[in-house]
Amino acid sequence: MSRATASRTATTRTVRRDSAAMRAVAVPAAIALGAIGTIAAERVHFPAVLGFAAGALAAALAVLALPSVPTRRATVLLLGIGGLGALRHASYGGTNRGVLLAVWAVATLVALVLVDRADAEGIPALPGGRPLPARGSEAVRVSAFITLIVIIASALFVPTLTDRLGRHVWPGLTPSFGDALDAPASLKATNQLDMSTRPRLSDKIVMTVDSPRADFWRGETFDVWDGQTWTRSDPGARSLARDATNRVQIPPEDDDPGAEIGDELRQTFHVETGYSDIVFAAASPREVETDKYLRGRSDGTAVVAGGMANAFGKGAVYTVTSRRFASTAESLRHADGVATPQWILDQDAVAPQATTDRVRALGHSITAAATTRYDKVRAVEAWLGANTKYSLNAPLSPSGVDVVDYFLFRSKLGWCEQIASSLVVLLRSAGIPARLATGFVPGERDPLTGRFVVREKDAHAWAEVYFAGAGWVSFDPTASLPLAGDAQPGGSWLTNIRRHAWALGLGAVLVLLLVLVVPGLVVRVRNRRARRSTWSGRTLDRLEHVGRRSGRGRAPAETPREYACALARHLDEPALEAVGDALDEDAYSARGAPEEARKRANAVVTSLRP
Repeated sequence: MSRATASRTATTRTVRRDSAAMRAVAVPAAIALGAIGTIAAERVHFPAVLGFAAGALAAALAVLALPSVPTRRATVLLLGIGGLGALRHASYGGTNRGVLLAVWAVATLVALVLVDRADAEGIPALPGGRPLPARGSEAVRVSAFITLIVIIASALFVPTLTDRLGRHVWPGLTPSFGDALDAPASLKATNQLDMSTRPRLSDKIVMTVDSPRADFWRGETFDVWDGQTWTRSDPGARSLARDATNRVQIPPEDDDPGAEIGDELRQTFHVETGYSDIVFAAASPREVETDKYLRGRSDGTAVVAGGMANAFGKGAVYTVTSRRFASTAESLRHADGVATPQWILDQDAVAPQATTDRVRALGHSITAAATTRYDKVRAVEAWLGANTKYSLNAPLSPSGVDVVDYFLFRSKLGWCEQIASSLVVLLRSAGIPARLATGFVPGERDPLTGRFVVREKDAHAWAEVYFAGAGWVSFDPTASLPLAGDAQPGGSWLTNIRRHAWALGLGAVLVLLLVLVVPGLVVRVRNRRARRSTWSGRTLDRLEHVGRRSGRGRAPAETPREYACALARHLDEPALEAVGDALDEDAYSARGAPEEARKRANAVVTSLRP
């Protein structure tokens, strides 16, 4: 290339890169990368404004300030990097950033449309050619159509595919001593729960959960109360066998029929924190898919065995299959007709020795008018809701006093542990078997992935009440989770779409095919009708039909006469050449083919029997 030619090429490239079309590409590209930069910054606890500015600046520089890289390549590469960031967020869950991801998707599509238009504007127009449509209206029309298709496809297929392709077991990172030291008490297995300390509650994500419905993610239970501390009547745990497929069977608790033959609920837990040695699950876990060694307790819960090095670390994934009956208010009311096992009454249906007389009296008073165990539970919940308040800033109970007594009659202000403990003690004072459970509430459902995002502040305590024929059922006045039989799968509109993804996807494909195919079919039908309205059209149809049946179809570039001559040779019928002459004469002469020529052609075609 000569120096003059190179100069002209460089000038053209510079002009094209600095043109209004290229500046238009930089705007949506900057918005797209800015949205991903915002997500990335928030995940590492940087200011969101800083993340947006960094992403937008990188996009602007790549599109406008890299003269050695073609604009289309630079734009596509940059947007591809943004797509990897979006995929990272969609795969691992976390803060709900659905709006930012939607902004990224729309801005990316607009940028791709505009960069294609910018390339088209850089090509010299042909003499007399039609001008390009207005850039703005064309970009809006095309982007709106593509965006609609992407939204439908993403809503229908992406969550379902991540469910199918997502990991159910993954080792994650090995926790360090610092990880274990920094972990909140809610993630550490213990044999006692001290009510005189305040829990650590922050916005830090500890796990995400794939589950078809919301539930309490239970970790541990306690049934012995001394006025300030909860412990277990059976603190022991035994090793559980793990088979070759990384499955560990969890023995069911005694006299828990729901854990034996109840409905299955499968959940996959993705650990986002540095340390946890508790196997969280909806009650009651029966099988755990994990690479860890586990120990099982008599209450049906499980913990990780082997110390800190074997605990769940960041990135670990395990899957739990739980069983329980889908209890409803009506079924629990009828449970009073079945006898409760005596050992449960002796252990969990008597007021703890440390309980004060006025707490016992209050329990009897609240439940006196209720006729069933279920209604007694609801009566105590209602009383607590009307006479106490939930607050994370409630004062700690003074040393040496009964925490439940102090909460019910003095402060009347507390967090979940005081409220749940009071519910359990009041129920046991009324002769109802109850115990304390700890773990996490479901958390916020991410509308993009469908996962529940669980944070430190979602740590919770609630009551479990025994119903004969059903097993242990969760109750809590501060977390409005429905009974299992009343729980509805899903939560957001996107989750409801996921449930019917394949049916809706098939419908969308059919609609798309109709939109794309039907207009072409209509045109073909119309052309065929117009063609059959003439003698030459009808005769050519018959001739093509004969050729197809004989194995010699008409090529797209063949004229009627060329095809008739080729078919004459194929069928060894020289008379077909005259048919071709008649077709050409009828189609292209001013007067058309003579009547005699038409009759002879009809006779030849009719006589053919391939």
